[in-house]
Amino acid sequence: MSEQHYYGDHAFNSANIPIQPRPRAARIGALSLPLPWGSTQEIIPPTFWHHMRPKYLREVEGRERKEPGRAARLSKKFGTAFDHRCVRYAPASVWSNFWLYMEGLGRWFFFLTLGAFLLSLPITLLSLEEDTAADILLSTLEVAMWVSGPCMAAWILGYLGLTYIPEEHLEKPSRKGPVWEMNRQTGMVTIFARKKGQFRKYGIEGNFIAPFFEFDAAIHTIPDHQGMPWNMLNLLHRYTPVGIDFSVVMGKQRLVEPCMAMWDFWQRYMDISQPLPDIPILEQYRHLDPTTAEYDRRNARPPRFWRDMDEKTFDKKLKEIGDTSSVNMNRPDLMWRYRPAG
Repeated sequence: MSEQHYYGDHAFNSANIPIQPRPRAARIGALSLPLPWGSTQEIIPPTFWHHMRPKYLREVEGRERKEPGRAARLSKKFGTAFDHRCVRYAPASVWSNFWLYMEGLGRWFFFLTLGAFLLSLPITLLSLEEDTAADILLSTLEVAMWVSGPCMAAWILGYLGLTYIPEEHLEKPSRKGPVWEMNRQTGMVTIFARKKGQFRKYGIEGNFIAPFFEFDAAIHTIPDHQGMPWNMLNLLHRYTPVGIDFSVVMGKQRLVEPCMAMWDFWQRYMDISQPLPDIPILEQYRHLDPTTAEYDRRNARPPRFWRDMDEKTFDKKLKEIGDTSSVNMNRPDLMWRYRPAG
């Protein structure tokens, strides 16, 4: 299919952006840093794709061969997508998250408490008299068991649940459905109405849908309980006070550079004048996107570059592509070219 017929009328093309109306009011808050459009870099935060290892991709590929159409069925069931057409985020159900948190948090807190005990033990023993050391040691071990024991139990229970509960009973979608979608093919951003009349006050019934070029990015900063900053990437509609919080897919960040790198990723993903970002999870779809297929043909890109990569090479590439320290935060905002003067 030709590019002309594949991409929608509002598909984002950085070389052909329509003139934008002036915003009615500033949408950026006091604790937010607006990010510029354009001059993107090929850097992606490691937290966004570090789990997409070649071994994992080959396992998914193997399961698809054994169960043709499995990926499409799961995408439909959960309302999620991550392919050449769109990225759609939908949370899992409380039931599914319960087992994930049991296993993950139980394991994390077990090693945290165990590590704290092992580190403090020598200091405690050295500061005690010889005749009281045994009693204190037993008391400390008892406390450690009471603290670490429940963590280990949660870890084991979560692991058993994730391992032995049948997939169809374990993996349940959220009843409220997807939250947002970034669609490269149509160029539209959708924020789904998860309750009736959610956007009615803006004159919109149902989902909020607008072209990607009508959104601006900002880094929103909040302090933790110690006053240290947490940074989150938000996408804000220029003309309506609605937006997307991307911390659900990349986490909260101590530094601002990973948020900028994530903004660059979305610009490159949505831009039909550029190929899809070259990350593992999108490799199997590259031949289905006209711009990307033509780019790969011209550059003789191996179709299984990521999937056939060994783990050591992947770790090296992860370090190279995920090095957000080289992100340039001081760029001109190219979107101003497409806004009326005055």
